[in-house]
Formats: sequence, structure tokens, C-alpha cells
Amino acid sequence: MTAKRVVLIHVQNLERETVYFNAGALNLQVGDTCVVEHGGLRLGVLMGELEAGEGLSEQLENVVRMASPSDIETYRYNQADAERILSSTREVIAHHELPMHLVAAEYTLDRKQLRIYFTAPHRVDFRALLRDLASRFGTRIELRQMGARDEARIKGGLGRCGLEICCHRFLRETNPVPMEMAYDQELFVSPERITGACGRLMCCLAYEHEAYQQELAGFPKLGAQIEWNEKRGKLISHNIFRKTVTLLTNDRERLEVNVSEIKVLRPGKKRRR
Repeated sequence: MTAKRVVLIHVQNLERETVYFNAGALNLQVGDTCVVEHGGLRLGVLMGELEAGEGLSEQLENVVRMASPSDIETYRYNQADAERILSSTREVIAHHELPMHLVAAEYTLDRKQLRIYFTAPHRVDFRALLRDLASRFGTRIELRQMGARDEARIKGGLGRCGLEICCHRFLRETNPVPMEMAYDQELFVSPERITGACGRLMCCLAYEHEAYQQELAGFPKLGAQIEWNEKRGKLISHNIFRKTVTLLTNDRERLEVNVSEIKVLRPGKKRRR
């Protein structure tokens, strides 16, 4: 039996998912826009193809057809209509006095389902709201609660680096970034300087964390008592790129010296977090 065509599609929804689909016998090329079945009909762009054996394609959702100009026009209309949806939904939420902050809304291509994203400080009982919205919009409604990182990923914005924030530009998963990552990189700055648009620690703190851990394994810990060229003092910082440490001598002098030239008199203690 011949291998089935399995293609990787970048789905054009607010979550910007990248998913494998069964392309069947459709003649699709990389970059083509198509219609896929993914919780309803949605537009997608073909990113690549996978050679798959028997049985895999049958487990996947299907590529329905090549996208027509009418499909693309409908997609754009639905996007524009989402603003009206949000405005109307806010009125209903205010009527029910629910502590919900609306983030975004989107229709499936065939408008058989409307998904509304929101944030809230805690779980919300929105059953009555759901009935009112279904009655008002005449379609199936899905309310999806999300966190602050997911809201930033959907809305986008500029980071402190001046570039578009990573979660909106290319990150597909937003993982928690603990304060330990900042400590390990010795970023002893005010929290505001390492906080992203979502109000959480910036995702980019995780990019070099593993490299810092590996390099710092060969350095004495902060607070170690060290000696260099007959001068003694405390180790107060590392520089993994220059392979140096900063010594605060007993005479309150700051010296940056090569880590290979120091002698550890007493190891530092593990930092309490």
C-alpha cells in the first residue's frame, strides 16, 4: 500500500497552531493556503510534508480543499466582525456582573462556532452567560479562559529589546519562567526590568539558562572567600564569557581576575531562594 500524504499546516487561528493533517489526494505545495477541519473549518498555510506509513493519516484531521478567494474573503470578514462581537459580549458580561476581561474572539470559517477568549482572577461560572450569547449570536459558543502569558501571545506588542514579543512572533508554547533563572544569571535588577508585557518574567530569560548553569558549575559560588595575588576577599560576581570573577577585597577594593588564578579559601553557601 502506498504511503499517505501527511502535511504540516500553520492554522490561521488566534492560537496560531502548527498541526499535522491528512492531505488525502489534494495537490498541495508549500505556501499554499487551504481549508482544514480543526474544531470547525479554518484556514491554514502548508509548511511542509511528512512521509507517513499506513494508518497514521487516518488518525489525523483532514485538509478539506484548497482555499478559494471566497474563503479568504470570508476569513477577513470574520476577523473584522470579531470587534463587533467583543463589544456586544461586553454588554452581556456587564449585565451578568461577571469579573471577566475579554481578550479576543474568532469565528470558524463557516461561522458555525464562535470562540471567545477571556481572562479572570479565578474560575467563572458562565453558564447563564453562555446561554445568552448563544441566543444573541445564533451559533455555538465556546468560552476559553486563559492566563496573562496567553493574552500577550494573542495580542502581541513590543518587548524591552524593541522587537515584537517572542511569544507572538515565534514561540508556540509559553512555559513558566521561575525567578531562579534570573538568580542563576545574576540579574540583580528591579523586577520591572525583567518583566514582559504579560506582567510575568520575560521568556528570553530561559534561552541561555542552561548555558549559564553549565558554565557556572566550574566557578566558585557567590560569597566564597578567595585569594588572588596575596589579596583576600569575597567573590561577588561571575563573568562566564570572560572566565573571570569579581573579588571584593578586605580593603574594599574591587578586582576582576581570571577564575583560573584564584584560590578558594572557603566555599560560598548555596543561595536561599
